[in-house]
Amino acid sequence: MKKYFLLCLISLSFLSAKESLIDQLKEREKELAVPRETVPIEESKFLIDKPIPRTAHYLPFLQTLLSIKPGTLPNPIGVSLIGSYTNENYKIKKFNGTIGQDLGNTIAFGLHDVLKQDKDKVMQAIDKSNLNFIQKIAAKALVGAFIDNNTQDVKNLANFIDTTLGSGQTKEWQLSEGRVKTKTSAVGIKADMFVFPFMQLFFTGAYLHMEQNTNVGNATIPLSKPITLQNRQITSITFPIGSLDNQLDGFLVMGGTNLMIGYKGFFASLMLSGGYVQLDDTLNNISGFVQKPFMYIAPRIGYSYHGIVTAHFGVQRVELFGATKGKDLSQITGGLVAGYSVELNKFPVNFLAGLQFMFARDMGLSIEYVGSPDTNGLNAEIAFRF
Repeated sequence: MKKYFLLCLISLSFLSAKESLIDQLKEREKELAVPRETVPIEESKFLIDKPIPRTAHYLPFLQTLLSIKPGTLPNPIGVSLIGSYTNENYKIKKFNGTIGQDLGNTIAFGLHDVLKQDKDKVMQAIDKSNLNFIQKIAAKALVGAFIDNNTQDVKNLANFIDTTLGSGQTKEWQLSEGRVKTKTSAVGIKADMFVFPFMQLFFTGAYLHMEQNTNVGNATIPLSKPITLQNRQITSITFPIGSLDNQLDGFLVMGGTNLMIGYKGFFASLMLSGGYVQLDDTLNNISGFVQKPFMYIAPRIGYSYHGIVTAHFGVQRVELFGATKGKDLSQITGGLVAGYSVELNKFPVNFLAGLQFMFARDMGLSIEYVGSPDTNGLNAEIAFRF
């Protein structure tokens, strides 16, 4: 009982000392306060009148020093539900592919099985070809030996393919199409706090769902060991890959600051943040399809009518560090692509235009359009402020 009483006494003493310290700071701020007319900030007036919360008397810091009345600024602490939907269409700038380790066996044994099942059709095709008589005899002999002999011939062909293509090596591939289309939806939560009248801190966590289509078309791959046929050297080979589909699910976390200056209803802001995104390809069962940090920067200008309606315009740039890397894709490319990295040719920024409507000092709704030559989408947010 004595320990409990002592603990309560210490807690009360701490709270009293804390309140006393805050009061002392506010008194000191009043002594140093600048004239009210030098800080032309319009007072918020909301359609639904709500009492000013206790938090507005303590946050943001320095409002007493700047002669800003509590409640003039938005409620200092916010929790928001956020959502977005974005369409993107990019051209692939550079594609580096890694040849599958077991590609030689896949091709050689697959060819052996096909020839064995359709031996008669293959021989008939040779007879109908434009080869001369000697060439037809030689072709039939080679095909027959490949089919009927032991698996050593198949293994030799597999080794030849791996050596020629460079199994396990990463090279730059030339793509005939090379376009990436994505549809991304996100839903999450944002928490923020006005630390100073000119500085807001925030943290966001969101679930992402992305449907991605990569149209490779034909991929021309340089050979590690050129082939000479009829006095002609072959240095590359072309594979008809077509399109690859991915369904990506994962999460995004980010944190940062929003810096602001204003004059009456006009304002300018700069949002700076960094984060991390991880996406798994659930369609092809590939874990960690995307794993990378990113940086977000978004300057804006706008006007707020007494905090009720706010309009803004600006730009944003999302910088993903490093090339987008895909892990083992052997199962969806027949063993050809063990891994890859992609660099996209993107417009440097996205343009922003948005509106915010605050029903009351503790609740609001905002919507923002995001657009560029290769991107268009919408962001929405329902905010609850305390």
